Amino acid sequence: MYKSIFILFLCTTFVLSASNPTNDLDNDLVPNNVDKCPNTPEGVFVTRDGCTKPIHKNIYFDHASSYVSDRYKELISQTAELINETPGYKVFISGHTDSVANAKVNMKLSKTRAMKVHDILIQNQVNKNQIILSWYGETMPVSSNITDLGRSENRRVNIILK
Repeated sequence: MYKSIFILFLCTTFVLSASNPTNDLDNDLVPNNVDKCPNTPEGVFVTRDGCTKPIHKNIYFDHASSYVSDRYKELISQTAELINETPGYKVFISGHTDSVANAKVNMKLSKTRAMKVHDILIQNQVNKNQIILSWYGETMPVSSNITDLGRSENRRVNIILK
């Protein structure tokens, strides 16, 4: 019984504090007294301490290719829908490659990959002013370039919503 009363008290306290605008100045439903990020932009998901919750998506490519498969076009379209529903996010797109070709070729390929993903987001009505584009060639691997599996994990574009 005491447990039920305590839970009811906590729920009531949270609802009352969240419904009072002076207790939640950035309107993220996290009361100011526990909000570690008091200026969270509107339209983003937040953690329980009131900070923007980043969202990560990865698009993978075949060797030496910038072709976006139908599977990943669908993922990008779904991500665009999420971005359009949560306009407070900035969208960071970064292109990457494995290390099979020379560094100059890989830098160009990573740019082309990032631009392809960028263009699909724009086609899905994402505001271009929300997007920050970068490319790194082979300089930021997430796996070893010694194995086929590692190289396949490095041929990617990261989409991060922050």
